[in-house]
Parts: sequence; C-alpha cells; structure tokens
Amino acid sequence: MDMIKANNLIFEYKRHNERGEVESVHRALDNVDLLVEPGEFITILGHNGSGKSTLAKHINALLRPKEGTLFIKGMDANQEENIWPIRQSAGMVFQNPDNQIIATIVEEDVAFGPENLGVPTDEIRERVDQALETVEMTDYSLHSPYKLSGGQKQRIAIAGVLAMRPDCIVLDEPTAMLDPSGRKEVLETVRKLNKEGITIIMITHFMEEAVMADRIHVMVEGRVVMTGTPKEIFSQVDLMKQYGLDVPEVTELAYELKKSGVAISTDILTIEEMVTALCQLR
Repeated sequence: MDMIKANNLIFEYKRHNERGEVESVHRALDNVDLLVEPGEFITILGHNGSGKSTLAKHINALLRPKEGTLFIKGMDANQEENIWPIRQSAGMVFQNPDNQIIATIVEEDVAFGPENLGVPTDEIRERVDQALETVEMTDYSLHSPYKLSGGQKQRIAIAGVLAMRPDCIVLDEPTAMLDPSGRKEVLETVRKLNKEGITIIMITHFMEEAVMADRIHVMVEGRVVMTGTPKEIFSQVDLMKQYGLDVPEVTELAYELKKSGVAISTDILTIEEMVTALCQLR
C-alpha cells in the first residue's frame, strides 16, 4: 500500500472582502501528483509561495483537497471520519519549535499527543520513554523545554510526534530557525528515524539537506515541475537556476569546472565525491 498518493490535487485560498465576497483566488496547489512509498525519504524544494507548506498540511489533514484525490495509507483525505486517523498516521513538525511546545516539563509535552488519542496511562509512559530515547533526550525528561537549545526543542517536538506512533513524519523546514549545531542534531535524528522505517517528507531551503533524500520534488507556483533522485535533480543546474533555485555548493563548483573545460561530472553532491573525481583527473 502506498504511504501517500495524490492525483490532480488542487487547493485554492480565497480572500474575502468585508462584505464576505470573494475578492481574489490564489491556486496554491495546481494538479499535483505525488506518490510516496512506505519508508521513503522525500524532500520538497521550492520558493516561498510555491505550495510546499500547503501540500504538507494536506498530508497531515490540516487542509482538505478542493479537487483531486489524496490517500494517506489508503485513507481518503476527503472523508471526515479519516481526519484523525490520518493525523495519527502522518505526524507533522513545524518550523518554529517554540510554537509546538505546550507543557512546562519535557515528558509532559511528549505525552500530550497520546493522551489526546486516549492511550492508556501505562502505555503512554512506555511511549514517552521510547520516544525520548529515540531522539536521545532521555536525560532531559524532567527539564523545562523552554530552557533547551533550538535543536533540543525540535527533537522534543519530533518525540511528541513519535509518541503517537506515526507511519510518516512531515517536517516543514524543521531546521530553518536553528544554528548549525541544532541543524546537525535534528538531521541526525531524521536520518535515524528513516533508517528505522519511518517515511520522511521534509521541506527545506537547504540544498545540502535535500541530498539526504531518496527522491526530490521541486515545486513552482503550485506545480511539481521536477521529480527525481538528488543526482538527477541537481545535475540539471541550468534548469534549477531557471526556477530560481540553488544547488549544493560542491555541485555548483563541478558545474563551473565543466564549463571551463574540465572533464568532470556535474552530478557531484558531496566533498568526498569531488575529491574522488579530481583525483581521477590526474
């Protein structure tokens, strides 16, 4: 069974005037097709306003399709009775960790989700302990989350989602407000979760983070305009620039070297790959 399957997904935001009349319509999703298999790591790239966050909110059933179809683990997102099961199956982590914290003690915050699902008390304790262990925050279980670093707060937010036992986690620019140390902490946690079988959908502006993914979807003005592996996407430097997007710095370097006549591949994504390629030129 597909984890996520969207066909011709359309969603519009309508602006109303003070009389309640529609003043303008913005199509945020324009016939989006998306297929995600269980256990995949997917990255979504695009400028602000490209539709990335709107798509993420559909996967978590915070928004419902206006047209087209969307199934999350076989559940029709247009059916009212599927909203809560979908939100349990596809957890969501937002950009600002402070906006996700509701309790004054870490373990209480992580317990909030399963408590609202009606999970028995003994099982909640087990889920909280396991989630904190997974994100390596057990030692902070009795701390105030407000005294933690940005990266630690985001890991607590991820633990809160994990405690609800999701099949998929959607992360909407989870490292955008973090320093390099915090970014590293969160990305290591995300990699670990994916290796354990959890499907990851990550929206990011950092091209080096997108390299981690199995596949990348590039969005422009509500449409998915490119889909492929990191090497397939980032090797198309001219097309990415046409869409106003960057590529990893090392890929850009390979691109410039090739333009200057060096016989080097343009699908290089890491420093290690660059060193190997340059050594082969000797």
